[in-house]
Amino acid sequence: MRNTYGELLKPAKIGNMQLKNRICMAPMDFKYFSGNEEDSSMSYRQVKTFEARAKGGCGLIFTCATQAEREIMPYPRLMQFPVIDCDERVKEFAEAADAVHVYGAKIACELTMGSGRYADKVEDKYPPLAPSDCDTQYDPSIKARTMTKAEIRHMIRTYAEAAGRLKTAGFDALLVMGGGGYLINQFLSPAWNQRTDEYGGSLEKRMTFLIETLQEVKKVVGEEYPLIVSLNMDDLLPEGVSVQRGMIVEETIAVAQTLERMNLADAFHLRIGNYYDQEYIVPSAYVTNDIYMENFRKFKQAVTKPVIFENKLSDPAEMQNLLENHVLDFVSVGRKWIADPEWVNKALHNKPVKPCLRCNYCLHTLWMGKCTSCAINPEHGKEFEGEIQPAAKKKNVVVVGAGPGGIQAALTAEKRGHRVTLFEKTNKIGGKLDIVAAPSYKKEQYEEYLQYLRSCLNESNVMVCLETEATEDVIQECQADAVIIAAGAEPIIPPIRGIEKTVTADEVLRKEKSVAGTVAIIGGGLVGCETAHVLSAQGCKVHIVEMQDDVLKDASYVTRHSQLKVLKETGAAVHKNTKLIEVKDQEIIVEVNGKNETISVDDTILAVGYRNSSSLYDGLQNCVEEVYQIGDFRQTRKIADAVTEGYRIARNL
Repeated sequence: MRNTYGELLKPAKIGNMQLKNRICMAPMDFKYFSGNEEDSSMSYRQVKTFEARAKGGCGLIFTCATQAEREIMPYPRLMQFPVIDCDERVKEFAEAADAVHVYGAKIACELTMGSGRYADKVEDKYPPLAPSDCDTQYDPSIKARTMTKAEIRHMIRTYAEAAGRLKTAGFDALLVMGGGGYLINQFLSPAWNQRTDEYGGSLEKRMTFLIETLQEVKKVVGEEYPLIVSLNMDDLLPEGVSVQRGMIVEETIAVAQTLERMNLADAFHLRIGNYYDQEYIVPSAYVTNDIYMENFRKFKQAVTKPVIFENKLSDPAEMQNLLENHVLDFVSVGRKWIADPEWVNKALHNKPVKPCLRCNYCLHTLWMGKCTSCAINPEHGKEFEGEIQPAAKKKNVVVVGAGPGGIQAALTAEKRGHRVTLFEKTNKIGGKLDIVAAPSYKKEQYEEYLQYLRSCLNESNVMVCLETEATEDVIQECQADAVIIAAGAEPIIPPIRGIEKTVTADEVLRKEKSVAGTVAIIGGGLVGCETAHVLSAQGCKVHIVEMQDDVLKDASYVTRHSQLKVLKETGAAVHKNTKLIEVKDQEIIVEVNGKNETISVDDTILAVGYRNSSSLYDGLQNCVEEVYQIGDFRQTRKIADAVTEGYRIARNL
């Protein structure tokens, strides 16, 4: 193999730990652990997830946050972090260490002190604890009380004991969770630490809890065991959540320099942001790397130990460039490992890599109380099922529609050895990806995903038939044994007077129709609001007309705050609880509170949703043995639904 990425993919060290490259898998919670919220532990499913990334080329795998104890701080409960509070847990964690070591990777556990003011599902018998009295984040009506010194000593002792168990289990290093807004971060931050004893006040005193923790850990694991300390460079707390500001990069640098002088840290793992909006701590498509870079450069120049960059990096060439320019020493990548567990090995061999869309669907599923899923990698979390096996009986498989779901179905069926024909009635593949990619903040990653799909099809034996409508006659001519219909859905055209004067958002975003001047977008869902972003950037004055009491109700909980911010920046006039009555040449008539009003516009754009058709599915029932419908053709939903359904059906054909 030929390494075109220089030092990035060469061996490196953290303390005395030798790594095969400088790429880490960031700490991420997948909810793949076994047990209940009081006693969850490492599961076979989680072990196989780690193993796949080690096999795919990862140098150092960080586990998700793992709790040291739950006797006095059993929170957070909704996230169901695993716990290593007794020797019985050692054997389960050892399975993970053994699995990744087979492929030359190393593993470090992100060990947390607990949630502090992040407490959720609070029980009276377990009052939330924090450095000082304060509101809990998720329910300000519930108060966290100040930790006693006895409780502090308990937390430090049990933390060190847990670190010892991890070393016994074969873990190669410890990631001390000092950032992310959790308990250690709360002790460091003036926003949450107003103590007047040796654990609060000046920055030096606010460091005491962390320093004593590291010193106690050293006593248990030894001086040579690598300790990587996670820190928040800047808490970026919203205004009004605290009477004091959070941590800023200058203070974080001072903490790191103190730990270096005391020989308490072998590397620093850096984050930024908070969980009030998650915009920076788990960056979506709507934010850039600018604020990270500014702070990272300051931090890197001020310390001597290796610095691990975590956040919005996906291009190996960019990672190598930052390494060459001394901005970082190691890269901690999260969602890219979810999208493609083999991306490092693929980069080494110059093979197509499935990109992360930064859609945060993985986080969305987590916050919905489910196990983490990926919008475009249906095998994530299913590694325990094993690799796709050849079909016992080879079939003629027809897939209708070359969107993401149809392509996934075609590729999966072909991998099993079936003879696959993929029909697409337009002259290009991708379905609605070109529409999704229209906003500037989504363009790069969605176009990269489209190119990835195109490359996969080119390398496969799937017969792709463009500009061919898959009618019942065409499908019967193929002598299909199985048909998977992924034909998508068409824009809804409501029966409103003057509707013929409108264009659809699809037509505008695809540049099939042009609009200018003052425009009205009918529908304030995600498509409508992203159309507003595109048109405002082109100089249009935008009105959004929405029947419901708010816009973006179809947006994910984890990205809606970012999308609302983007919408506000467009300057669009948003008309809520407003119903379109009629479209005229230079105006629209709308109903507000039972009264008609007029809005002057040059063009009107429809973004009121999509409607599928079941006619092809119904017509094939009596002439093809197996007929399936997936994605929007079945019910209008997300890319994730289409891709997952296409994969699951094809895997079982």
